[in-house]
Amino acid sequence: MSWLLPSALIVTGIAALGAIATHFIARSRPLAEPLPTARFIPERAIRARTRSVALSDLLLLLVRVAAIVAIGVAVAGPVIAAAHGRVSRVIVIDRSRGVSNTAEVRDSVRAVVARGDAIVVFDSVARRGTLDSLHATSARGSLSAALAAAIRTGAELGATSDSIELVVISPFVREEIDSATLRIRRAWPGRVRLVRVAAVAQDTTRAAVDVSSATGDAVAAGLSLAGFARARARTRIVRGRMTPDDSAWARAGNVVVHWPNTESDAAWRPRRSIDAIGGVVSASGVLVGRFPRLWMLAGRSLARWADGELAAVENPLGAGCIRDVAVLVDAESDLTLRPMFRDFARSLVSGPCGGSIDAASVDAATLATLAGRGPLARATALNATPSGASSWTPWLLVLGALLLIAELALRRGQRRAS
Repeated sequence: MSWLLPSALIVTGIAALGAIATHFIARSRPLAEPLPTARFIPERAIRARTRSVALSDLLLLLVRVAAIVAIGVAVAGPVIAAAHGRVSRVIVIDRSRGVSNTAEVRDSVRAVVARGDAIVVFDSVARRGTLDSLHATSARGSLSAALAAAIRTGAELGATSDSIELVVISPFVREEIDSATLRIRRAWPGRVRLVRVAAVAQDTTRAAVDVSSATGDAVAAGLSLAGFARARARTRIVRGRMTPDDSAWARAGNVVVHWPNTESDAAWRPRRSIDAIGGVVSASGVLVGRFPRLWMLAGRSLARWADGELAAVENPLGAGCIRDVAVLVDAESDLTLRPMFRDFARSLVSGPCGGSIDAASVDAATLATLAGRGPLARATALNATPSGASSWTPWLLVLGALLLIAELALRRGQRRAS
C-alpha cells in the first residue's frame, strides 16, 4: 500500500491524540439541587478536596476517534496495488553505432523476452519500441538516456507488478558512458541484468575518400595530393548537386561529403546578409583565406568560421550521414595544394558518422556498478510519489461523515438523559 499524501497520517495521529486528551481533561459539574436538611449544616470553608477519576462516555470517545481517523486516512489517499506477485521486465536494447552485429542483438533479445515485457531501444536518445522495429543507426549510444527511459517505463509498470527486472543488452563501450550514467543508475532500486554483445571494431584506418566523381576539381586534387584519395572508400565527395544515388549510398551506411563547387550546387538556407571571412577551423586544422559566406547550416558541428558560425556540419541519413561543407574554394587559387588544407580537410573526410568511435570496453568496476546487487526493484520504490486519485477516499469520507452524525446523536442522547 502507498499513500498520495503521507503527511496527512501524521496530522491524523496528532488530532486523534488531541481528542483523547481533551476527553479526559474535560470536567463536568453536577447539577445543584437544594437539600432540605442542608440548612442545619453550618457554613464554613472547605478544608479538603478530593478528585476521582472514572472512565465515562467510552462509546462517544471511540466514535470521535474513528471519525478523525476515517477522514484523515481519506485525505492521505490510500493506494493499494493489485500486483498479485507479478514480475514485469524492462528490456533495454542498444542499436547505436557501437553494436557490431544487429542480428546478435536480436538473438539476445529473443532469449530473454516474454509476453508483456516493455522494450526500450536507444542510441543517443531512448524510446519505447518493438523487436520488429529494431535496426542499427550511426548515432552514438548513451546509457544515461537508456537508464532514464527504463526508470520511467518501470514506474509505468509498477501499478500492476510487485517487482521489476531491468535487462540491458549492449556492447557497453566506453563512448556510451558519461558523467551522469552512474548517478542515474543509482536511481534504479534493484539489480540489473547485463547482457553483453560484440562491439564494433575500433576504427584505426587513415582518412580515405572516393574522389572519382570530382575528377579534375581543385578540392579533389588537394585531397589526392594529401593522400586521402582511395577507390571504393566508404566516404564519397560530391562537388556538384546531390543526386538520389548519393542519398541512397549514404542511407546504406556510408558518408557523403557534399562540398559545393558553386552557389548553385547547394539548396541550403541562404544567409540574410552575404559577407566574407578570413578563416575557418575544423577539429584537425585551420584554413586561412578569403571565403564568401552564403549559407546557414544546422547539424553536428564539424567546422566553424572564425566568428563561431557553423561552416561544416553532419546530419544522419538512414544508417549513414551527409556532411555539408559550406567553404567555397576559388578554383584558380593554390589553396588546396597547401599543407594547411590537408590538415583542415582531414577531419571532414575521416571517421564514421558521428565522429571517431571509442569502442573500448568499459572497465570491470564500472560494469559491476551498473549491474548492482540485491533483489529486483520493488514497484513501490519506483512509484515513490504516486499520482492520481484513491478509489478509497470517497468511501472513507462517507464513513467519517456517518461517524460524525453518530457522535452528534450520542451527545444529544446524553444531554436528555442528564
